[in-house]
Amino acid sequence: MLRLDAVIGDFPTLLLGVPLTVGITLVSFIVGTVVALPIAVARIAQVPGVSQLALGWIEFFRTTPPLMHIVWGYYALPVVVGIKLDAFTVVAGALACSTSAQMAEIFRGGITAVPRGQWDASQVLGLSPLQRLWWVVLPQTLRLVLAPSCNTLVSLLKQSSLAAVIAMPEIMNRGWILASETFRPIEVLTLVAFIYFVLTWPLVLLSAALERRSSLAFRND
Repeated sequence: MLRLDAVIGDFPTLLLGVPLTVGITLVSFIVGTVVALPIAVARIAQVPGVSQLALGWIEFFRTTPPLMHIVWGYYALPVVVGIKLDAFTVVAGALACSTSAQMAEIFRGGITAVPRGQWDASQVLGLSPLQRLWWVVLPQTLRLVLAPSCNTLVSLLKQSSLAAVIAMPEIMNRGWILASETFRPIEVLTLVAFIYFVLTWPLVLLSAALERRSSLAFRND
C-alpha cells in the first residue's frame, strides 16, 4: 500500500537537492549551447578536416550515453591521465558535451532552413560571411531553434539525475539515500518524480508556446 504520509515529513530533505540539480542543468546547457554554435557552423562550412572533426564530435556524443562519460571522467580520467576533477565539473562537463552535440544539430537545422535568398541579399549589401551569419541568418534561426532548445533543456534536467551515480547530493541521490533509510523506496521515488515533474512541466509548456509562436510567425512572413 502506498503511504506517502510515512515519508512526507522528509520532503524538505529532497528539496535540498533542487539547487544542485538546477545548477548542473543550467551550466551544462549554457556551456553546451555556446560550444554547439561554432560546431554547427563548422559542419555547414564544409572546410576539409574541420567539418569532419565537427561531425565526429556530434556523432560520438549523440551515440554514446552520458552516464558512460560521467563514469569515465570521474573514475578513469585520474588513472589514465592523472587529472582529478571534482564531481560537479565532471557531471556538468559530460552533460555539456552531450548537449553540444544535440544543440549543434538543432542550430544546423535552423541555419539551413533560412532561405538562400537571405544569404544572397546580404552578400549584395557587401557583408562578409561572418557578418551575414551574425546579423542576417542567426536572428532568423533563433525563432526556429527556441522550441527544440527548450525540449533539450527538459531532457537535460532529467539527465542531471545521473549525477547520483557518483554521489552528488542532487534530487535523485537524496532520494536513494532517503529510500534506504526509510525502507519506503516507492513512496520516496514518487516524491522524487513529483519534484522533477514540477521542474520540467513549465518548460514543456514553454516549448509548446514557442513552437506555436514560431509557426505563426512563419505563416505571417
